[in-house]
Amino acid sequence: MIEPKQHRLPWRQRLSFRRDLGNRLNVLRAGVMGANDGIISTAGIVMGVAGANMSATALMLAGVSAMISGALSMGGGEYMSVSAQRDLQDSICQKEQDQLKNDKDASFQGMYQHYWAKGYAAENAAAMAHSIVDNEDIATILAEKFQIKLNKLLNPWLAAGADFFAFILGALLPLLCITLIPNPYKVSVTMAAVVVCLFGTGYTSARLSRVPARKGALRNMIVGLLTMVIGFAIGSLIG
Repeated sequence: MIEPKQHRLPWRQRLSFRRDLGNRLNVLRAGVMGANDGIISTAGIVMGVAGANMSATALMLAGVSAMISGALSMGGGEYMSVSAQRDLQDSICQKEQDQLKNDKDASFQGMYQHYWAKGYAAENAAAMAHSIVDNEDIATILAEKFQIKLNKLLNPWLAAGADFFAFILGALLPLLCITLIPNPYKVSVTMAAVVVCLFGTGYTSARLSRVPARKGALRNMIVGLLTMVIGFAIGSLIG
């Protein structure tokens, strides 16, 4: 029988993937950030064109171009980012699978130390580790040590799609406002609508990141407002 080895408390800062709701939370995060980026970047561009006193056609073309190119860029970037995380998950899964197959003693020691560090008595930790390793329960090893669920690995296509379509939805707000609202109120109403929406996306993003929501929302509004003001000022100078 494999015997447990007594060591000091193992390093606690292990790779951790919270995957119980992993894909849904990741898609939600990508969607919120995509919408936020769509609003800010498109608003900055159309405000610059508006500041240059360009025609409604020029405003529409600039806005649509910004929306499509930005959505493709954000979707592609999200795909690359989540793919890298997925590759790391796959690497961990393969490493643990190979170890369980070729070096059961190492697998046992890893699980024993894991349970012992969580406060289980030595005999209970050893019994649980023996049961898992003897049954080659790779799913439990991954779930216990890394919080990875085999049937819930990250999906880069879902995140990329959420970012892409959310960016387009976000970009539609300043684009429609700047092109459909009558000229005397075009700029002011667009800025007001963008700021209100940025409060919502900033608040949601802050809650997902578990940081002070009001602070995150206010910061997001300030960034968006500065983007529009600077864009309009540059357009006015050039125009």
